[in-house]
Amino acid sequence: MTILLIGIGILGLVLGLFYLKDRLKSPRLARIAHSGLIMRFTVIAAAMIAIGILLVLKKLFS
Repeated sequence: MTILLIGIGILGLVLGLFYLKDRLKSPRLARIAHSGLIMRFTVIAAAMIAIGILLVLKKLFS
């Protein structure tokens, strides 16, 4: 469950960064939001969410 919640938190932070970028129209935030590091965080968050869901389902069915 912890892995799932951490993944959701990371994804929420990334989505919040994109929201702020659009809201504030900051060139610095745009550069940060479109950097490779943020894209890697997004992939890691998606993987953590998928693993977390699988672990929760495993606990449910055993």
